[in-house]
Amino acid sequence: MTRATLPLCALVAGCYTYRPLPITVPPEGQRVSAQLTTEGSRNLTAQIGPEVLHLEGNVVESDSTGFDLDVQQIESYRGIRSDWHGERVRLPLQAVAGMQQRRLSLGGTGLLAGALAAGMYLIYRSLEPGSSEGSSGQGGGPVR
Repeated sequence: MTRATLPLCALVAGCYTYRPLPITVPPEGQRVSAQLTTEGSRNLTAQIGPEVLHLEGNVVESDSTGFDLDVQQIESYRGIRSDWHGERVRLPLQAVAGMQQRRLSLGGTGLLAGALAAGMYLIYRSLEPGSSEGSSGQGGGPVR
């Protein structure tokens, strides 16, 4: 593994947080988690199923009345999560009670990168020739 691979691993396995967004039209390409109103959940039942509280996905298109979301995950009022595969759902703004934006957590990712680097260093050191105990060449054979 090269040194350049470590930052890539940290970004792929990076830590993400969700930060509140004002309930306005989110920018296209943004990853968001939208909490639905009770009425909004009822109105969207035919598209997303019953009793859905949150939808998470990428904003594809938006206008002043709402936005299209390529849904990656939904969560019901009971806390049951279901993975989706980018199915598009139109969310009218009046159906949204709140939104959060997904952001990379620099602190968490930095800690993860440090832990990965330390772990890889320890593995590298343990695999070096002569690094294990009893390999000093001393010590005898069986006692007779």
